[in-house]
Amino acid sequence: MKILLIADLEGASGVVDNEQQAKPGASLYHEARNYLISDVGGAVEGAIEGGADEVIIFDMHYSGLNLNLEEIHPRAKVVMGKPRKIYPFFPELYQKIKGVMMVGFHAMAQAPGGLLTHSYDHSMKAIYLNGILVGEIGMEAAMAGYYHVPLILVTGDSEGVKEAENLLGEIETATVKYAINEHSALCLPLELTRKEIKEKAKKATENINRFSPFRIDPPYSIEVEFFEKEGAQKMEGFPGLQKINEVKVRVEGENLPLLWESFIGFYQKYD
Repeated sequence: MKILLIADLEGASGVVDNEQQAKPGASLYHEARNYLISDVGGAVEGAIEGGADEVIIFDMHYSGLNLNLEEIHPRAKVVMGKPRKIYPFFPELYQKIKGVMMVGFHAMAQAPGGLLTHSYDHSMKAIYLNGILVGEIGMEAAMAGYYHVPLILVTGDSEGVKEAENLLGEIETATVKYAINEHSALCLPLELTRKEIKEKAKKATENINRFSPFRIDPPYSIEVEFFEKEGAQKMEGFPGLQKINEVKVRVEGENLPLLWESFIGFYQKYD
């Protein structure tokens, strides 16, 4: 059994500041990176103890170079690097995996009481998928659902976990810190969070057949509202783009992973 683990940094243990911790090269980035590696390590260990024979890790944060291969479990592989036009890799990958885990995630942009809230890009105010307000957790769950694969575990701050539970219902979660506001949280020691993540990952893998994919049927409509009009302007020239107003655009298609990867790649100018 193969598991896909998607790793982000803002929702990892101990991370509460974007400028000092979450941005590569920042003063405390190296420490934050070690926090993420600890969380990821717990999830990989739990998945393997729960019956997985391989874990494929997708490093989703910034440059995709946040994980130290020297500290990755030998039965895991890592998709690294950015620009990450990884859509061509998706169909083959999702045919092999049985479940998805999301480690180090956070609530969507403008989530009340959330910590380091955003949705893929800090310029994006809201993302609607077929009318459903989603952040990174919801969109990644829906893309897995497109391939009929369930999201089985989410780890992150208290508000990110709450978002996952409200949207997905039956899912394992591990709260590694309790949000106080946008830039502070009550944080738990790595020893505790790694143990909690490992236990939840093991439980999720052992009981993988009880989880259902977050399935949204095609056709797909994605509406993105930006904080500033410059965001919508950056999307000009994208094939099939519909401009709703000066800060909101819509794209439509039949293949959700291809549609979203094309959109975000165009916006962030992947090479």
